[in-house]
Amino acid sequence: RGLGDVYKRQRFRRCRQVQQTIIQVVTALLGSLGFAFMFNLGKRNVIPAAVNGMCTWIVYILVRNIIDDVFIPSLAASLWVAIYAEIAARIMKAPANQYLIVGLIPLLPGAPLYYTLSAAFDSDWKAASAYGNSTMLFVLGIAVGISAVCGCDDIIRRLKNKKAESLSKHI
Repeated sequence: RGLGDVYKRQRFRRCRQVQQTIIQVVTALLGSLGFAFMFNLGKRNVIPAAVNGMCTWIVYILVRNIIDDVFIPSLAASLWVAIYAEIAARIMKAPANQYLIVGLIPLLPGAPLYYTLSAAFDSDWKAASAYGNSTMLFVLGIAVGISAVCGCDDIIRRLKNKKAESLSKHI
């Protein structure tokens, strides 16, 4: 075995990782698209909502490659999904909730929740605790990200309304 074999294995591993990432991104898009149709969003809103789900998963993957944790990547992805939802809602003149909900579909912690419950049913409390902690951090990241963006958006809206009111009183 020479260096050529080592390089071939490394290249194969990288190609395999890229393939898996592409499959995950396409699956996030198709899953979000399915939920957009299921929620009956309308022809205008289906594609932007599904693209939000795909981009949300891309943000999660990118941050997860940098930070090997669940809280920060889920926080970053939920910040993305909420910002995108608010911007898309203004552009498309539609409720932000439809973009937010469909965009969150890829982030739902299905596997960690399954592993938590599976370990609990098997009475493996140590594993259930570890999986449960990871699941809670994941969900907490999602909640904090959405709350931060919605709170900031609400504050900005109120300040704009207050400014508009004060300007109209002076005129």
